[in-house]
Amino acid sequence: MERLERESPQGFVLCDVAAEFMVLDGAGIALSSDGEDLMTLCTSNAVAGDLMNLEITLGEGPAVDACRGNAVQESDLARSVAPHWATYGPEAVALGARAVFGYPIQLGAANFGALSLFRASPGPLSAGQSSDGYLMASVLGRAILSRQGGGSPESLIEELAGSSMLDFRVHQAAGMIAVQGSMSVKDALVTLRAHAFALGCRLGELADRVVSMTTRYELETLRWIDEVES
Repeated sequence: MERLERESPQGFVLCDVAAEFMVLDGAGIALSSDGEDLMTLCTSNAVAGDLMNLEITLGEGPAVDACRGNAVQESDLARSVAPHWATYGPEAVALGARAVFGYPIQLGAANFGALSLFRASPGPLSAGQSSDGYLMASVLGRAILSRQGGGSPESLIEELAGSSMLDFRVHQAAGMIAVQGSMSVKDALVTLRAHAFALGCRLGELADRVVSMTTRYELETLRWIDEVES
């Protein structure tokens, strides 16, 4: 974020940051006041802009679903049989997207937008990318509110580099546990806190271990695997 703000001091670089951080072909951010009507905040390139306009026009797609609070992953639009995207899917493929992903942007219980991402080739996100999506959405929420409140990019960058990164680390760990355990992020956060209590460690310490892959949740046995104890 610091590098892109320096290279484009007059631009709004959040979408570029999201696309680069997630290692995908493009990103768009949509804002919504009621989970239904969307407006575009920014897009990283022309294709991302066309995809966002398509969603707003049709009222269906990854950002629309994510604005309602659900993370979305569609790894191959050309082969998708999702009935709720009957129109969006073929149109998105024609625009150059083969895989699309959406993450809700929220702080606490307030859900006010979505991060929409696309890839020009089919394929799912890796477990790391999936968890990074939750982290990126959390950072974007903080960044958007900071901008709307008159905060400078420099102050936000300093905040993200400081102690507040603990909050994002916990959200990132919860995203990883959600993927590993096939559960909601809310349930993953509860599970994370319960395990921290059982181990007698701080939540931030456990989050660091989850993100560094030394601790994971095993879906097959419904138990925690702590490599540091092996």
